[in-house]
Amino acid sequence: MEDSTRLLEEHKAAVARIQKQVKHFYDNKKHFRVYHGSTSSTRPLQFKRDAIVDTSDMGRLFPVNLDTMTVQAEPKVPMDALAAHCLAKGVVPKIVMEFKGITVGGGYSGFSGESSMYRYGLFNNTVSDIEIVLGDGSLETASRTHNADLLEHAAGSLGTFGIVTLLTIELIPATPYVQVDLQLVEDVTKAHDIFEAATADDAIHFIDGVYFRKGRIAIMFARFVDRPPAPDKVLKKMQVHWFADTIEDILDKRPTAEKPTSIYMTTTDYLFRYDHGAFWGGKLAFKHFHVPQNALTRRLADPFLDSRTCYHALHKSGLANEYVVQDFGIPASTVTEFISYVNETLPELQIFLAPCKAPRDIGLSSRFNERVAEVADQRIFAVGVYGRGPRDPKAFYELNRKLELRSAELLGAKLLYARTYYTEDEFWLIYRKDIYEEMRKKYKAETLPTVFQKLQADMDTGAGKRRPVRGILETMWDKATGNKEYLLKK
Repeated sequence: MEDSTRLLEEHKAAVARIQKQVKHFYDNKKHFRVYHGSTSSTRPLQFKRDAIVDTSDMGRLFPVNLDTMTVQAEPKVPMDALAAHCLAKGVVPKIVMEFKGITVGGGYSGFSGESSMYRYGLFNNTVSDIEIVLGDGSLETASRTHNADLLEHAAGSLGTFGIVTLLTIELIPATPYVQVDLQLVEDVTKAHDIFEAATADDAIHFIDGVYFRKGRIAIMFARFVDRPPAPDKVLKKMQVHWFADTIEDILDKRPTAEKPTSIYMTTTDYLFRYDHGAFWGGKLAFKHFHVPQNALTRRLADPFLDSRTCYHALHKSGLANEYVVQDFGIPASTVTEFISYVNETLPELQIFLAPCKAPRDIGLSSRFNERVAEVADQRIFAVGVYGRGPRDPKAFYELNRKLELRSAELLGAKLLYARTYYTEDEFWLIYRKDIYEEMRKKYKAETLPTVFQKLQADMDTGAGKRRPVRGILETMWDKATGNKEYLLKK
């Protein structure tokens, strides 16, 4: 009780400071950016000290409430801290994003999800309440019964409705271990059908897959278990850290739906199985710098391959200018066509696949242009496209535009944490500007940058110029010295 009281007092003081800063910008009619201290975005972000509201200290976690099965967290709380805090009480958030450094606030404002989103929707759909500082510095709350439209529209808006200062997150019971049943599927259409059938199985809790190349797709169904059949059945550290390679090796055994291969992981390892190397980025880094991959080199590089360090390195080195990192939401009727297009356009890639819910069920039907109503009742599939792109800047730009525009043609949409190449007209053809502006006016957000202005400002900074060796060395130095302010302009 004393801890809760102290946390609440500290929280109120931090919110009052943020309100004061926001009101200063509002009164002086100046735009500002929200500085979080870190990012899981690949956009070349740049912040100026005199044009930010600093929320980097907003990382307080309140006690788990087992009666309401919720926990309250400030926006800067990362996924690994949130998961550990909850697992200690035998529960876990309904959605836990796959990178340890993704924050609660980032997950809410960026349309994040993971392999349980077919049950619960996106992370923001599992947030029942928010506290938010609006654009004029006033403090407001929103829930499913109070300011419900603000709760819905502030989600996925990249912070363009205000600064969320507290979130209430829904929880479910959890066990210490997870069993993952893995099978090889050779055809995307068949994988889609298998995904759909699995969503009706109450014994399964997590569903996802990895498309390695044509004819080689790993489909994984996972469930909570109290313990593994034997201690030596649990994946070891390096097997977890190189999870994509671990499961691809299993595919060589050609596991089937009738005879899947079962692997066991701690629940924490399962939740963050893609963290090390940021999916399969670690493998790409070895290839980029012409370093052989073996047990020794992987061990030596291991401390620098967590997702936090990988994103730090992407920003420092400018290598995000050469690697495609994009996530799309594609309706069931066109997902096979989209994956086929991606495979032809970007041969050197791997794709993350996971079923979500339908747009109408997760509050997306009012976000996008009217044509999306055609697929509002179809299941969406998360399609994460990650791979090596062309080194030539013009070719890289054109490749990303092709992916963006093809997803729109197929009535899908991309997540905006990544680099965005739409023109302003294209952007507002996809996203509903009329509804967005109406909501911003209602909640006093008109002095804040719009979503497109934020995306455009990031892409126009000139940050992220290519400097691979120096950038990697600077990242290693920053990690050794504890420097985390690499996004702030000196």
